[in-house]
Amino acid sequence: MQTVLTDEKDERFIKLVDELDRGYYERIGEELSKYDDYNEFTKPHVVLLAVISNEAVACASYRVFDEDTVEFKRVYVKKEFRKKGIAYTLIRQLEKRVINDNFKYSIIVTGANNNPAIMLYEKLDYHLTDSFGQFVDDESVICMKKEF
Repeated sequence: MQTVLTDEKDERFIKLVDELDRGYYERIGEELSKYDDYNEFTKPHVVLLAVISNEAVACASYRVFDEDTVEFKRVYVKKEFRKKGIAYTLIRQLEKRVINDNFKYSIIVTGANNNPAIMLYEKLDYHLTDSFGQFVDDESVICMKKEF
């Protein structure tokens, strides 16, 4: 596996995000549309792709949330490549960049019932935190935070 550093405009990333979103909509339904604006790529993202045999099989990204904090977003691994530590590796590599850029915190929002993601983030030392922004009083998601 090789990793490729890119941005939110990379067509390989866009394709993986489309696949991620389709899976969410199949499982959860139209309720997800309330997050469409939040998940738009209106702010620049630092993106890391996992590439195997010239195919992008996974992605993770972050965007600046405030002067001290980044938000990890769009963490996805194609089904046939899961449970191999790829998402863990991508996030760890991106965290090194975040630390080098002197950010103090990282936050992640995920589905309250997305147990595989929650377990991954806990393994990466993220902890539950107060909900923020549009997620306050939204019981369908949880917010997690990590201090570097």
